[in-house]
Amino acid sequence: MHSGRDILQAIDDGLEAEYALRKRHPERDEIYRDHQQRSAALREAGDCRLDIRYGGGPRCLLDIFSAGDGAPVFFFIHGGYWRALDKSYVSFIAEHYRNAGMTVVMPTYDLVPAVRVSEIVEQVRLSFAWTMAHLKPARMVVSGHSAGGQLAAMLALDQAERGQGRIAGLIGVSGAFDLRPLLKTSINRDLSLSSDEAGKVSPLVRLEHLPKGAKLVPLLGVVGGDETAGFKHWTADLVSGWRAHGAIADYCEIAGSNHFTVLDRIAAAEGEVLRAAKAMLG
Repeated sequence: MHSGRDILQAIDDGLEAEYALRKRHPERDEIYRDHQQRSAALREAGDCRLDIRYGGGPRCLLDIFSAGDGAPVFFFIHGGYWRALDKSYVSFIAEHYRNAGMTVVMPTYDLVPAVRVSEIVEQVRLSFAWTMAHLKPARMVVSGHSAGGQLAAMLALDQAERGQGRIAGLIGVSGAFDLRPLLKTSINRDLSLSSDEAGKVSPLVRLEHLPKGAKLVPLLGVVGGDETAGFKHWTADLVSGWRAHGAIADYCEIAGSNHFTVLDRIAAAEGEVLRAAKAMLG
């Protein structure tokens, strides 16, 4: 067990301002309501399979918006700092990806403090394995927003370490790619991460220790132009680390978007992410 002293570090006001967004964005509840309404409308229109169980946890369920048998998969993971939200907030993103010929899979996972962040990583691996076994796509793009970006990056790094797989690209949207700065924020009151745990679930740390010659899939790192410097640095650092391993990686800053409204651009019919996903899948 880790001591409480190790986990509950003093809050650094600078880091708190960069990463703890609830006070910075009091309008986020209104944005969430809009996303939920749009998502509910898409689900109610039918042509989807909802709440399919992939694991034993109470929230280990996924939704499928199918583009037909044999279609490539866009695997999208919701955010919420591992402590909030679920797949029902992001269904609206699926519409134009499905229209473009991609089956969209969206998992939900258990949240802290009921489970640890490392257990959430394992649950997302289970949901990915379920997708591979049941849908049998030839190619997939893994993507996620905020905490979902961290989880998607872990899947891409899993494949790099295995040396083979069907992931054709990674799209990280405003991702939390290094959890170590969160140790000195109020967020860690919920996460209860130790320094050791934070390193083990950080894609940027894992990237540093990736075996020489490991092949990374192409990466698009997306962040809103109105986001904090901290979130921009997370994405920029992942892109530069990816490139350092000889992989294709692009940084995309979307002007006029913050950490929450960036999802509206992700969902757009002619958005940067949809175009990138199509290109990755060939």
